[in-house]
Amino acid sequence: MPISDLGHCKHKVIGFTLLEVMMVLVVVGISLVLVIPNLMKNDDDLIQEEAVRLKALMEYAADTANSRGLWLAWRQTETGYRFLQHDEEKNIWQPVINDDVLRERQIAEGLHLNAFSQQQAVLTTNTMIPFYPSGIHSPFQIILMMGEKKRILNGNLLGNIEILSSNLNVN
Repeated sequence: MPISDLGHCKHKVIGFTLLEVMMVLVVVGISLVLVIPNLMKNDDDLIQEEAVRLKALMEYAADTANSRGLWLAWRQTETGYRFLQHDEEKNIWQPVINDDVLRERQIAEGLHLNAFSQQQAVLTTNTMIPFYPSGIHSPFQIILMMGEKKRILNGNLLGNIEILSSNLNVN
C-alpha cells in the first residue's frame, strides 16, 4: 500500500479490527449466558407454575360459585382439565363457555394429575370436584407429578387451597 508524504494510507481501509470483532463476541457470549437459563424451564419450574395456575383457577371458581350463586365443578380431561357449570333447566353439567378464565386448559407434556375427593377415592375423568353456591365445598386433593417432582393442592371446606411441595422417593 503506498504511503503519502504525511504517513497516511492513500486507500480507505474497510472492515473491522480483530479487537472490535472480539468485543462483539464477548458481549454476545455474556448475553447468552444471562438469557438462556431463563428460557429453559426445568421440571420443578413447570410443575410449580401449573400448581400456582391451578390453585388460582380453583379459588376463582369457588369464589365465582359463591358470589354468583352458581354450581361449578372441576373435571380432569385426557390432556388437562376443564370447569363445568350446572344447567338447572336441563339438569346437566356443561363446559363453562362464558368465562375465559375458566376455559378448558391443556397441561404440559409429561405432567400428570391425580385428583382425590374427601373420601380419598381416585377421581376418574367423569368425576368432578364441585364448588357450591353456599360457599361450603367438598375437600379435595390434586397431585401434580412430573418426573420425580410433585406438588399437592389441598382444598378445604371454605374453598381455601394450599400448595405443598414434595419430591417422590424413587427406589
